[in-house]
Amino acid sequence: RARELARRALELDDSLAEAHTSLAWVTFIHDWDWPAAAAHFRRAIELNPGYSVARQWHSWFLTAMGRTEASLAEGRLAAELDPASVSIRRSMGWLHYYARQPREALEHLRRALAMNPTAEENHRLLGLAYLQMGLHDEAAAAFREAVASSDSPALATAGLGRVAVTKGRTTEARGILEGLYAESRERYVSPVAFVTLLSGLGDADRAFEWLDRAMADRRGWLAYLKVEPLLDPLRGDARFGRLLEKMRLA
Repeated sequence: RARELARRALELDDSLAEAHTSLAWVTFIHDWDWPAAAAHFRRAIELNPGYSVARQWHSWFLTAMGRTEASLAEGRLAAELDPASVSIRRSMGWLHYYARQPREALEHLRRALAMNPTAEENHRLLGLAYLQMGLHDEAAAAFREAVASSDSPALATAGLGRVAVTKGRTTEARGILEGLYAESRERYVSPVAFVTLLSGLGDADRAFEWLDRAMADRRGWLAYLKVEPLLDPLRGDARFGRLLEKMRLA
């Protein structure tokens, strides 16, 4: 729907930065067409350099491509253009998380939480940053807050499982995994949740099965394969290299 509306708008007026930005996002996060996404982002920013959403979404694209410094610079510019945006502030948290800079991520997340203390994603990302820092108790508290803030808390629940793994509580982590399987029999559960927990548990075979399902579902998260810290346990596996090649991220 977003693609159709953006293309229709550009047929009428090719100088609409908003339409180029929307089309850039769809081609990036759903089509995984990196050259097309880059072209639309470039055109959007040429047309309106002060359009904060274009800068924000472009920063995510640059992160996915592994261009960390350029991504952070673009993110900072987005934040300067719209300092009141909680979405952009949270984006800065994600960019620093993917850059393996959790302390910097925390600074932005605290500001995002001050703007919106009930957003599930804010608490979940806070948990990921704490996990990256090895602050397991703080991570667990943040993930529990995320679970309490969401009607579909599978990703935060998987985060609790990763905390259990890092603390050596494998039985607890497997119990959480079984809970996710049980939930998936009742309603859709993102494959990302299973990949997150299975990779932490060292169950590479099943993790790759769920990565295949994520690909079949066109999960946008796969665009970040190159930089996602949760996938580090799988990076030494030849199948991961083949997946990066398939995604044209190698």
